[in-house]
Amino acid sequence: MANELRKVASITSMIRDIETMRHIPIFARLSAAELEALRVKLKVRDIKKNALFMRDGTEGSEMFFLATGQVRVYRTGGKGKEFTLALLNEGEFFGEIALLTGSTRTANVLATSRATVWELSRQDFIEHSRRFSGLPLFLAQSLANRLRLASGNLADIALLDVPHRIMRALEKMSQAHPSTQERCVLSRPTHREIADLVGTSREVVSRCLKSFESRGIIRVEGKLLFLSPERFV
Repeated sequence: MANELRKVASITSMIRDIETMRHIPIFARLSAAELEALRVKLKVRDIKKNALFMRDGTEGSEMFFLATGQVRVYRTGGKGKEFTLALLNEGEFFGEIALLTGSTRTANVLATSRATVWELSRQDFIEHSRRFSGLPLFLAQSLANRLRLASGNLADIALLDVPHRIMRALEKMSQAHPSTQERCVLSRPTHREIADLVGTSREVVSRCLKSFESRGIIRVEGKLLFLSPERFV
């Protein structure tokens, strides 16, 4: 009887995890058979808030899918200055370069909130890829999209003034609010994080956001930041 109950609990947990996985874009279009095979290989890890989960230059061959929470991907300059590369939220992934190339980590990853990640080892990824093509294909597409966005960020820095760069960064972080469908940044970054993303100072970001708010371009409600349909970008 106890064994049967454990089997039922295991199956129920598997079904629940697979349903959760379907909300992650990179998993959403995978077949049921591939999702089931992949879930068996994924290890669940919890990360405490403010924990440095990954360090630039260290060894590692796993990649991670963010099930809940937010992490900050950043690098540190020669004088100790930190440069934010990305703020990743639920449904996004990181660590894929080391998994695909076997090289050392190329950035630091810090949990800005309590987070849960699914870990996939390089060996498990290789074994999975021998049976299924969905994950490797969608991973390649996602990497191509990240490269396109990175090129766009470089162009923004070269061609746009600071207020437009800030608004463009907020645009990229925004999504439709679940209730109102307004464009909204659900987990508002700090002024320092925005400054690092667009290549300016925290003081400039603070002045620009205050100006945006007074002009009705943005609206702040707690940790939410709403973008006006009449924004100037």
